Amino acid sequence: MNKILSLLKACMTSDMNIFKIRQKKDNNKNSFMLPLFLSFVFMFAIWSNANMIFEKLAPMNLQVLVIPLVVFGTSIMVIVEGVYKTGSLLFNCKDDQLLLSLPIKRSTVLFVRIFKFYLFELMFNALFIIPLIVAYLRWADSLEWTFFLTSFVMLLLLPVIPVILSCIIGVITSSISSRFKFKNFTQILVSFVIILGVFLLSMNIDSFIEKIVVHATSINDFIIKLYYPAGVYAKLVTDFNIVDLLIFILINIVLFIITLFILSKFYFKINSRLKNVSTSKSVRIDNLVIKSRPKTISLIRKELNTFFKTPVFIVNAGFSIVLFIIVVIGLCIKYNDVFDLLKSIMPLKVLDSYLSIFIFILISFTAFMTSITNSVISLEGKNINILKSLPINTKTILMSKVYAALSITTIPLIIGDIILFIRFKLSIIEMILLLAFSIIIPLLSHFIGLIMNLKYPKLDFENSSEVVKQSTSSFLSVMIGMLLLIGSVLLISKLIELINPVPLLLIFFGLYIILDIILYLYLIKVSVKRFDELSI
Repeated sequence: MNKILSLLKACMTSDMNIFKIRQKKDNNKNSFMLPLFLSFVFMFAIWSNANMIFEKLAPMNLQVLVIPLVVFGTSIMVIVEGVYKTGSLLFNCKDDQLLLSLPIKRSTVLFVRIFKFYLFELMFNALFIIPLIVAYLRWADSLEWTFFLTSFVMLLLLPVIPVILSCIIGVITSSISSRFKFKNFTQILVSFVIILGVFLLSMNIDSFIEKIVVHATSINDFIIKLYYPAGVYAKLVTDFNIVDLLIFILINIVLFIITLFILSKFYFKINSRLKNVSTSKSVRIDNLVIKSRPKTISLIRKELNTFFKTPVFIVNAGFSIVLFIIVVIGLCIKYNDVFDLLKSIMPLKVLDSYLSIFIFILISFTAFMTSITNSVISLEGKNINILKSLPINTKTILMSKVYAALSITTIPLIIGDIILFIRFKLSIIEMILLLAFSIIIPLLSHFIGLIMNLKYPKLDFENSSEVVKQSTSSFLSVMIGMLLLIGSVLLISKLIELINPVPLLLIFFGLYIILDIILYLYLIKVSVKRFDELSI
């Protein structure tokens, strides 16, 4: 038992760095403030939406119907989010060699990893369930102490079945992908589908709530029959029975033990296969030819290789590009429907008459939300000293990271521009300016990301997720991009009635060129020194 507790403490101490946003030891309390603040903001949003539904159902005394709905929806998200995390929390862990070399049973190692997985999903689950409980307190007809006992037990045990299912799905997908060269493709594809689904749902939240109210009873009956935990929670809230609660606890414990036993038979074989390096071509040493490439080209290839081999990097940075492509295709196929949907998100009157301005805003949104360079320095990790020791100019190293990021963002943007040019009639000057924006705006975004990452590097990361998704540099880069985007939109809304689209686009072209030059000069004069000072 002591071994398990020690292992769990060591693993959690390491992995909780995901939630830290600063490195200085004298700021340990402040390092959690931003994630804590964002968690409260998210929970407030969930509480507000739950209140909206409770308010609709309260006159009909159907408040309890919300509980199965939220539990079922949260469990689905936990399963999906869990499948996404199995790659980093269960497989390809950095401490594999160390743990497996210790005098510890392999089943103990697997238990610690799955239990650690459960704790992460418990925190994720709590973001939804706690606001539900708080909202229900306001609208419930009557409350007894059993409601709090039931809610506490459910808060602890509701993640168990989703974690089991996500582990099983994750093991199956990992087992399949481990047999192929492109091991991360399945994970990336599933992640993009999930994020797009959540995005589309969030845009139609009002109609979604109305449908829930109209069909609340039938939806509730369906969920209760389909998903056992949701039905048990709703039943215990209205008609508490200690036997039902004990049975639910027992079922979760038994399922967890059975899952642990089954996974122990396959887990380590799959993990071993995932670490194998596969190649599709045979190598003949006797005819070995060494090709020489320019330094910049080699560095760009290295950056692209890092990007496309890091699923969380692709999903986090590539979502806006995928969304851009979908919008472009949608505009070409069903212009009116897609345009009306986008206007509901960006209620600007100018979009009705000026397509070039709309495309400019679309390019700006995609570029500023696709901040790739905010993590490229941190992802070097312990290899940063090796990179610095190469006989390559620091400016060349930094600019190669910008060029690599630019190739990822600009090529899809230009392709999308050309498709829109073919579909819609624009003047030559508008087309030239929009193509130029597809280069200079992503360039500005990448300069910002690289400067922020050099100012707030995180080289001692344990997991790529804590660099790509939770680091200070990634947060600040996205926030600065959003401020620039909002500022551009506000400026357009003020000037469009005074200036025609082409002169307005020329003004923004000049502004972005000036910003690019300023940030480039700052990068080669100030940030180069920061890079030379980095060490781990």
